[in-house]
Amino acid sequence: MKKWFLSLTVIALGTAGLLAPTSASAKTPYLPRTIRHHTFYRLTDGAQGGLHDKTTFTGNRMRVGHWTWRLTHVRKQNAKTYFATLHYTKKRAEPIKIKVFSAKHFDFVPKHVLHLKGAYTGNEQYGATIFKR
Repeated sequence: MKKWFLSLTVIALGTAGLLAPTSASAKTPYLPRTIRHHTFYRLTDGAQGGLHDKTTFTGNRMRVGHWTWRLTHVRKQNAKTYFATLHYTKKRAEPIKIKVFSAKHFDFVPKHVLHLKGAYTGNEQYGATIFKR
């Protein structure tokens, strides 16, 4: 009788979602709270001309000038590094690395930067897009 009751209880808790794995909440589909719902200014690296666009983040969408970009497949590697896919349009996207320096400063580094060898090797001097508040 006790085994039957125990198995019935496990089935009931499992269907109710109370025995869900705890490791599923370890990954976050969003950027940190300090970035979402804030306005930053998009700057360029030292090798490009000077952009100073106002960029407003709302969740994983950002309004850059007249365009709307969005981030998908956001993966957290550690507290300061995220990986995502940046969609410029419906047909144009690229994988990026997001390096968070502080609540007021982070960079987008594309996977392949022209004239640099290796993946995600860009920095603030060449290849990265800089966002500052």
